Amino acid sequence: MIPGPISLFGLFVSLTNVSIPLIGVHYDFKIRSFAGHITIDQTYKNTETTDLECVYGFPISDQASIVGLTIEIDNRTLTSVFKKKDEAFQEYSEALKRNDGAYLLDQSERSDDTFVLSVGRLPPGKECKVSISYVTTLESVTETKSRLTIPTSLYPRYDPTPKLQKTGVIAPESYRATVSYKATLSGHIQAVDTIENITSPTHPLSVTTVGPKEASVTFNGTQQALDKDLVIEVELKKNPQSYVEVEETSPGVYTAMYAFVPSFKPDNSGINSELIFVVDCSGSMSGENKIGDAKRAMQIFLRSIPEGAYFNFYKFGSRFESLFPQSQLYSADTFAQAKAYADAINANMGGTEILEPLQKIYTSAPRSGFSRQIFVLTDGEVTNTQEVISLVRQNADNSRVFAFGLGQSPSRSLVNGIALAGNGKAEFIKHGEVLENSIGRQLARALQPSVTDVRVVFHGVTQVQQAPTVVPPVFKGDRQIVYAIFGLDKGDDATARPFYIELNIGQSKTKVPFTIPTKRSSEKPFLAQLAARELIRHLELEQKAPPRPTGSLQFGRHPSPLPSDNQTQESITALSLKFGVLSKYVSLVAVESRTGRNATSDKMELREIPIQKSMIPQDEDEDEGMGVAFNGNSVGVGHNAVLANNFAGSSFNRFSASPAAPLRGMTTEKPNSAATLNKLLNLQQWNGTWNLNEELARLSNVTVTEVHSAVSGLDDTVLGTLLAVTVVKERFAQQTDVWQAIINKATAFLDKQPDQAAIQSGLSALRLIIKRN
Repeated sequence: MIPGPISLFGLFVSLTNVSIPLIGVHYDFKIRSFAGHITIDQTYKNTETTDLECVYGFPISDQASIVGLTIEIDNRTLTSVFKKKDEAFQEYSEALKRNDGAYLLDQSERSDDTFVLSVGRLPPGKECKVSISYVTTLESVTETKSRLTIPTSLYPRYDPTPKLQKTGVIAPESYRATVSYKATLSGHIQAVDTIENITSPTHPLSVTTVGPKEASVTFNGTQQALDKDLVIEVELKKNPQSYVEVEETSPGVYTAMYAFVPSFKPDNSGINSELIFVVDCSGSMSGENKIGDAKRAMQIFLRSIPEGAYFNFYKFGSRFESLFPQSQLYSADTFAQAKAYADAINANMGGTEILEPLQKIYTSAPRSGFSRQIFVLTDGEVTNTQEVISLVRQNADNSRVFAFGLGQSPSRSLVNGIALAGNGKAEFIKHGEVLENSIGRQLARALQPSVTDVRVVFHGVTQVQQAPTVVPPVFKGDRQIVYAIFGLDKGDDATARPFYIELNIGQSKTKVPFTIPTKRSSEKPFLAQLAARELIRHLELEQKAPPRPTGSLQFGRHPSPLPSDNQTQESITALSLKFGVLSKYVSLVAVESRTGRNATSDKMELREIPIQKSMIPQDEDEDEGMGVAFNGNSVGVGHNAVLANNFAGSSFNRFSASPAAPLRGMTTEKPNSAATLNKLLNLQQWNGTWNLNEELARLSNVTVTEVHSAVSGLDDTVLGTLLAVTVVKERFAQQTDVWQAIINKATAFLDKQPDQAAIQSGLSALRLIIKRN
């Protein structure tokens, strides 16, 4: 007998040796331009003899807006309503006391990428399908490639607070290596231009052509385990520099999505930089060779640091330490010390206390005349996400933060949150992906001044509510999306006047015309909900994290923490209720009236649905990677990488993308292979130079004698640097993300040479040799 409401506050009960009520999950997605609509169908069945309350914690992208919850049971469809969190829980709990069915969807108060679904009083023998709908924007990978990430799994997250002080809505904390339920997939893609290819670095896909700009997608083969996030990448032949989509949200109210790729000439003079690398060495980094990726990242960073910069390395777990007491000038000596330090790191520092090393960094002001850039490499397995983001936000005026999420299921809430709060960018690197691409993109952003003078103005419309209200710093080649909710002047219609958007980047102005639809689309509008989520996200960034509880450790005696800014909470709540999006303060609830049901007992059992852990590959250990060695660590194709499939022309045939075989034991490389490029870059000295020797010549597919015969009057350091720069630019022109920062150092060295005529002559001669060979 349950004496009263079943509280979700505190830890959930974890039961063993009972059947799992969740029997299947289906994901359906629809991509339209740069946005996606995803529906998760979860099917529950009670095979026991008493009523069940099923509680399931699961991830959804922190960039997403949950917009709907429907339930199908006994040939009926129930539709949920948005209510303030306390009101929703009260309605849910009261329904259970009446022996009615009830369904509740909450956002976790610890992280905005984790949600808790409660299926209340599911009768014996009954089955129900719960459908959760959300909308999200696609990530910009390159100018022509976009990425849809559908989180499917969680990993236990380190919590620095005592367990007895946990309050509020918290996801279940039961994890298993394997679970009985699996996932299926269906999807449709409507692109803005001709599709070049569709790939996944995480799952095997089967893709069917519908047209040059359309395709349908399913899993290739059977159901898939929910052991890693699903990533789908869509590459187009070309991407428009600007794109506007407008839909009628309600009578007389419209929402526009304006996507643009900033086009400006970056300042090649660069900036005086203090570069700080903060590397996660907690125990969770041991899986998926994440610590190996971190080591390799540190080595790439080292070779990319420009002369004249200051730098430092921090590593952290339950404690933290730094390479130097303070940032040091980049030199041959500090380079050697940092290289040895990077080689020695391991995932042996306990839990993930990322807050304390950041606090230590921020206690010191940036070096005078230098811009401080912080790079964070982590799997993000923490629960104090809001505290960390709040700290970064408070220091955004003195430091930029560029974040990397490593592994199959990192905390996207943390990684995206600190990058946004720190005016930087986030990159996510799955196991088996080419690490160098992401690192190169981040370095290119960090070593240029950020462009902050960006304004977007909508003309011809009225009562404009723009999201974000202030456009964040933009980087060349990174797509930015701005939303606007607006109306028309009284008496105007959709054809009354020209409508256009004015984009101002510095002194540059661009006008982009757009049209307003004259009739509502048959598809359900969702741009306004994306706009509302963007407004909410920026309000959340302004909030200060609540202090950790102190004093008594009695379980359940601490109230659920509220932000110090009640006005912000009220604003978020109002936006959630107005536009129909879930938030920390608004939940979705549905009640199934069961009048006339002959309940034999009020008894109800609580069943926590176990969460499948993120997959940890079994065919490799921390020291043995896949692909071609780079300082003892792997690079190249991993066992989760999926073969890219190119679409010929404007149409393509049905194909299956299968996991690629791992590359092991390679001893030779093709002249234009990724392995060759990485080995070439690894030969670079701290100051950006290469020495002409047999190894460099072999990788360049020339001989030392050929080089000396073609170019005279230059020493071997200048010759080696000229050769390396020529080879990289000629043979790897499409991989600038990987080598741009490294080659910039070499170019700076060559520009300092006194005989520039000899340099240019040498470049021309070596270019001929490389092309000939």
